[in-house]
Amino acid sequence: MTMKRYVIVATAATSYVQLKNVAYSFSPPRLQLHRSQRRKIVPRNRNGPLALKRSFDEESKHDIQTAMTRRSVLVTSAAASLALLLPLTQLSPSASAAEPLEELSLGSATWNDAAVASAPSSSVPLSARIVPPSFATYLARFLLHYDEGASTWWSDQSEAFSLLSSFEAKKREGNYFGSYASSIQRGLYSYISGDDENNIRSYAKVRSQYSKLLTSVTDKYGSKQGAIRDISLLFAILPQVYQPTELLLQLDKQMIATTGTNKGTNAQNFPPNFQEDFALLLPNKYQVAYNDSTKSFVITPTINLFEIGINEGAGTPAVSTTFGPLSSKPLSRERRFTLDIYALLGVSGGTGCVLTHTLVIPLDVVKTRLQTNPGQYKGIFDGAATISREEGLGALLLGTQATVVGYLWYGISVYPSYAFFKRFLGEQLLSPAFAVAHANDVALVAGAMASVIASLGLTPIEACRIRAVAQPEIYREMGLLGTLNVIGSEDANLGWKNLYAGLPSLMTRQVIFGSVKFLAFERASDAIFAIWPELRAATYTALGVSLVAGGLSGTLSSVVSQPADSVLTYVAKQSAGGNLGILEGAKMMVEEEGVGSLFRGLGSRSIWAGCIIAGQFLLYDVFRALFGISGDDLNQVFEVVLPKNM
Repeated sequence: MTMKRYVIVATAATSYVQLKNVAYSFSPPRLQLHRSQRRKIVPRNRNGPLALKRSFDEESKHDIQTAMTRRSVLVTSAAASLALLLPLTQLSPSASAAEPLEELSLGSATWNDAAVASAPSSSVPLSARIVPPSFATYLARFLLHYDEGASTWWSDQSEAFSLLSSFEAKKREGNYFGSYASSIQRGLYSYISGDDENNIRSYAKVRSQYSKLLTSVTDKYGSKQGAIRDISLLFAILPQVYQPTELLLQLDKQMIATTGTNKGTNAQNFPPNFQEDFALLLPNKYQVAYNDSTKSFVITPTINLFEIGINEGAGTPAVSTTFGPLSSKPLSRERRFTLDIYALLGVSGGTGCVLTHTLVIPLDVVKTRLQTNPGQYKGIFDGAATISREEGLGALLLGTQATVVGYLWYGISVYPSYAFFKRFLGEQLLSPAFAVAHANDVALVAGAMASVIASLGLTPIEACRIRAVAQPEIYREMGLLGTLNVIGSEDANLGWKNLYAGLPSLMTRQVIFGSVKFLAFERASDAIFAIWPELRAATYTALGVSLVAGGLSGTLSSVVSQPADSVLTYVAKQSAGGNLGILEGAKMMVEEEGVGSLFRGLGSRSIWAGCIIAGQFLLYDVFRALFGISGDDLNQVFEVVLPKNM
């Protein structure tokens, strides 16, 4: 895995250099001039005019301070994002690659789609006495020590949590162990109960199945030091009516007394961390003995095999046993995303964005007019009334073509891109431990990179929309393609690159807003479901959570990105050439208008964004559900099938 990660980084770096050179061709010629020919805009005084300085020394100092300009940073980000896409096809691990748990020797172990996985019988709960929770959890511990596949898997999980706090790491290990033990118990129940649960009403049939299980476990693991002792302890946990007593009596007594190498068995008493370290087995002092009166095996000294119902978290019931938790849900994981899943995510996102933004086109028209012609209208309602009265109701739908095309692109690019980058960073580029410990950072970076991809297509379309709304008498009849052609031919030197004149500004807004949007939505959803887990049960309540979380996400994203948005607007007004830097512009803005100017219009923008993003995520999840790519559709559960003829 380490070598693969190095190859990925090297391939991405090579692709990045190539794409960066291509991406720089989007930059206007002024960025490629000799430094002695560049201009620098500096404020003479707080309220005075801007003066142009051409001194070579001044320009040299300026070049050192601004070696990476705003445009170069954004172009670099775009090139890096595109570069990361290239190595995917060669280096993505195969979906059929064997996982450690699939090599479990106890039976046939596979990861199956949760939507079609075999469901447990509803007539008898899995926690029934036929497979005692204590038996299932101790067998789970036994396998973590003696089974190579299970041991490797558990080591990987522990390593993935190594950078978390001790409390959080133990909590996650407990959840994983409980689900893993649940998968083991489900496999045992299916085997012991037999076809159509024919065995559950016969002690003899259940005992016969446990006899076969004892033989199989002994054959597979009995040769390892200390395994016979732990196997006898395991089957002594069973109720006497289920114990395969005859086979237990045939076990070598010397082997039963032989202790193993597990660090738990080396202790004379229960280690203090026995309930936290699930790879520990019973200490040496505990042995099995045959009770002549009950004709069954017991553990001596006696152990309190408690089994208490608990809440595992997020409303999931579980059973706490002497040997660890037993979840009501099997071990699960997210399935590997294929191209068809990414495509459906894009269709879902694109449809949701188009529908959401189409509904608010009239408001967009008024808002654009207010931004391009300040003071023309008293407010949104006055603007809408004036436009409809003077230009007709159709004027409130100006730019519809550009809006539909632009946000169709935005939806089909940003949503699957976020899903891709989040998984690529967490599963391919970064170590598991780092990705788990910095999950929020990974989500932020993935959101930013997805926003870069979306901005590349949205920029020229947004330029056309603004032209159509601001100057309908010129661009209304041209349509989207005509407007694209006009903008692309306005500057003979730039040509079609002129369509990307607004790329730095739009990309900056999108990156800040988009990186926070996805993270805030996911964390808000998790928090709501943690408080009210029953909301997951029905589709309509889950969609309600998407609506609320989307609203919170849009509002928070607006708050975080508002200062940057205000500064970019100020910079655009002060410097038509675009040479005034963001930091310099922010300093000037605060000096001239105060800190409060950074948050001017925050209230209305937050309400606007909250409604828009809530609608986006709601419709996105609606279409995901319709396409079968949500919830259990994207999950796999770990199942163990024990052969019938063991």
